[in-house]
Amino acid sequence: MREDAFGIFRYRYHYTTTYGLMSSDSEERDGFQQIQEQQQQQQHPPLHMRITRRTSITPINEPIEYTSFVCGLLAGVAQAGIFNPYDRALYLSVTNHRPFLAWENWRSPYTGFFQSIGGRALSGGLYFPLEHLFLRILGQHQPTRRCQRSDMDPKYNLLAGTAAGLANAVVLNPVSAIKYKTWGREVNQGMLKEAFGMVKKSGSLRPFGNGLVPTIYRDVVFGACYTWLRLQIQYSFQLYPHEQWKGNLTAAALATVLSGPFNYVRNIQYATSSRDRADGTLQVLRSLAHETGEQPTVARQLYYLQNRLRIGWGTARVACGITFAHGVYDWLHENLHESVQRLSLSNV
Repeated sequence: MREDAFGIFRYRYHYTTTYGLMSSDSEERDGFQQIQEQQQQQQHPPLHMRITRRTSITPINEPIEYTSFVCGLLAGVAQAGIFNPYDRALYLSVTNHRPFLAWENWRSPYTGFFQSIGGRALSGGLYFPLEHLFLRILGQHQPTRRCQRSDMDPKYNLLAGTAAGLANAVVLNPVSAIKYKTWGREVNQGMLKEAFGMVKKSGSLRPFGNGLVPTIYRDVVFGACYTWLRLQIQYSFQLYPHEQWKGNLTAAALATVLSGPFNYVRNIQYATSSRDRADGTLQVLRSLAHETGEQPTVARQLYYLQNRLRIGWGTARVACGITFAHGVYDWLHENLHESVQRLSLSNV
């Protein structure tokens, strides 16, 4: 339990919880003496004192509002603008079998960025309001209606992350398929022209389904691990709001490693020509296992696998990107949500 002169901790956002100590003794005391006694009580709480958990600004059992999705989109734009050169270099290093820091990967770092800003905003920020939505829905089925995110049974956090990842994958895969095609070109022709060109070459909508299965696998694994772990870290270590980035960073890094094989398959399928049929998930993974096994030593095998899955550069990108975007989302949600609420009250 963290120490505070009055035994009260007030958290400002719905991802966090509040801890306070409440005494049944109502006798009036001198102010200085009361502070001293409460500090002693926090170190050795008597039996008549109890720990309570109180609602922060936005309880998850309240309906999610459009401001949450606006905040998610804005956080996605911020993340995309900062990390686009990194993302493009990482993608080109995988598809062209080049070292990540090779100069060829970093030329024209913002190719396709402005033409695909809408898709980048969605892909970078849609997960956060989806997570909020599914945590609220699942929270309503718990024994108490007053549950908060950290109060929820861990399996509900796991299910909420799984559902958010699944929805995120299904909605965004067609946009991602087009976006990755623009990254492979020296001259970008825009999202719409690229989409029509993909349909014309293949004669069907099949190219938009490339990467869907591994994307679902990846986002489900990532979402389940990220949401469950970051909330467990928050609850176990009683993190303050300004410390929550530590839990998000740790959870995102581990979730990235676990979902890495499916992200590799996804990149390979996105790199497939629109005229060709992409290899299946198992086929790509078997090929990766075979190539890894051909390395002469165990050390070389581990190095090859780490390099192909981009454990290191890729892990750092996702962990830092998610942590940054989640921090932006938290800040925007707190300020924008409060502003909308005040505006609504003033119009009543």
